[in-house]
This record gives sequence, structure tokens and C-alpha cells, in this order.
Amino acid sequence: MKYETAQCSLIGNRSMNQDRCLIMEAPDAILLALADGMGGHPKGEMAAQILMDNARKAFLTSRKPISNPRFFLSGLMEMSHQQITAFGDRQEPPIEPRTTGVLCLVQEDTAYWAHIGDSRLYIMRDGVIHLRTDDHSYVEHLRQQGLISAAQVHTHKFRNYVTRCLGGNSNRPVAELSGPHDLKQGDVVLLCSDGFWGPLPERPMVDNLYKNSAPLLNNISELAKQAETKSNPESDNVTVVALRWRASEAKLTPADFSMSLAKKNRGILDHPEESVDVSQAIEDLRKMVDDLDEE
Repeated sequence: MKYETAQCSLIGNRSMNQDRCLIMEAPDAILLALADGMGGHPKGEMAAQILMDNARKAFLTSRKPISNPRFFLSGLMEMSHQQITAFGDRQEPPIEPRTTGVLCLVQEDTAYWAHIGDSRLYIMRDGVIHLRTDDHSYVEHLRQQGLISAAQVHTHKFRNYVTRCLGGNSNRPVAELSGPHDLKQGDVVLLCSDGFWGPLPERPMVDNLYKNSAPLLNNISELAKQAETKSNPESDNVTVVALRWRASEAKLTPADFSMSLAKKNRGILDHPEESVDVSQAIEDLRKMVDDLDEE
């Protein structure tokens, strides 16, 4: 596989970065993941962390290429929801951490993804937005019904109300699954939190990624800073993960970047102090995937 990956996360004007992101690479597969812990509920950063922990460990312990990508991605979402609610129940008093999330598995020149909430996935091709996920949010519902315009989505007073998420004790969440989708030379796959896509018009976003041959990290870092600046002094956390499908081999560094956050750099996240044991859940998911391989 020939590709380039990059990620960037900024804290914005918040006191804590509750976003989490992850890039995992293997010879036959790549996993991109992003979670946006919901600040309106306690310990959103832990909910986001649990999804990233599950994604990393499941990817590491699964045989690749993964034979049933949709099952793998939906299983990760459901398992993470269970782990998040269990974590909340163990607190004194019990709490309801919540997060949105988007996962993308790329293998055999094909992308598969799952998302829940208003964290987005874009695929950009030939300088235009080829596709993007539909938000699970109140304002997206209004837009699809023709009650508000696409521009009003960014300014509506209920723009932060999501209709699906991981965590909480309401009905079991349903992640939306997509793919397979063939990737072509020059395609850019971009995962981002609402703090990234909210302030940025789509046309300048695409132009930045295609305007020059700069490294992908430079492109997305510039966009993240623009999003943070445009939202100042009320900037949300701004996080983006991207992959560019290339025609020539890229020089890559080890890419388990998730949660590698420096205290002195406001563009990177801090680990939450608590840790969550997800080993048994990962083993259960691995066994389910292996059983499907054998069938």
C-alpha cells in the first residue's frame, strides 16, 4: 500500500482537550480513528479514550487483512459503548460519559468506515468533496428536511445537539456503516471533529489539501490552525486525521500516535489520569473476528 498519513489536534479555547485520535498501520491494513468526548457530560475524555484503546488493541490482535470489515467496525463501536457505560457505572456517584466517533479501515485499496454523532469522514477526489458522512445531529435532521440551509447548520443554536453517541444509559447506539469504497490515486480520506469542520467552509478546506505538494501534515496543521483562529475566543477542540492515497511509496514513521500528547504543546492532548481495562473485551472481539475467518 502506498500512502501518507498525518494527524493534528489543538486544544482551542477549552481548558482540556477531550478529543482523541489514532493511526494504526500494518502491511495489509490501516486503521484511522477519531473520537470527540462530549463536554456537556462528565469524563468525555475517558469515553473518547476507551474508543481509542479498543480500536488500537483490536487492530493489533486481529488477523489482517480483516475478513469482515463491517463486523469489525460495528463490533468496536458496540463494545466501546458497553465499556464506556460500565466505566460510568463504577464511579461514585455514577456518571454518563459520552463521545462521538468515526473509524476508517483501509485495506486492499478499499475504505470502510463507521461513524456516530457529528464527527465526520470526508473523501476528497480530484479537488472536490467526493463524499462525506451525514451527522447524527438535530441540525442535520433539519437540513435534510429542508427546514434550514447548509450554512445555518454552523450557526444554529442547537448545532451541538447530537442524536446518537457512545455512552449514556439510553437506547443502544447504532453506528452508521459505509463501504466498501475503492480509493484512487490522490484521494484524501479525512476524519475530523466538529471543532475542525464547523468553522471551515468546505471549498477552502479542499483547496488547501490540493493547492500544492506540501506534506499532508503541513496541510492539515494549517487547516486546524485556521479553524481554531476563526472560532476564537470560543474555539472547541480541533482534531483531524488524514490519509492521502499516493502513487509512490511514502516514507512513514511508526504511526501509533494516539494519545501522544505533550504538556507544553497546546496542539496535543493529555492522557486522562484513569485507565480502563479493556483486555477481555478486545479478546472477545478478536475471537468473533477469527470465527468469521474460519467460516
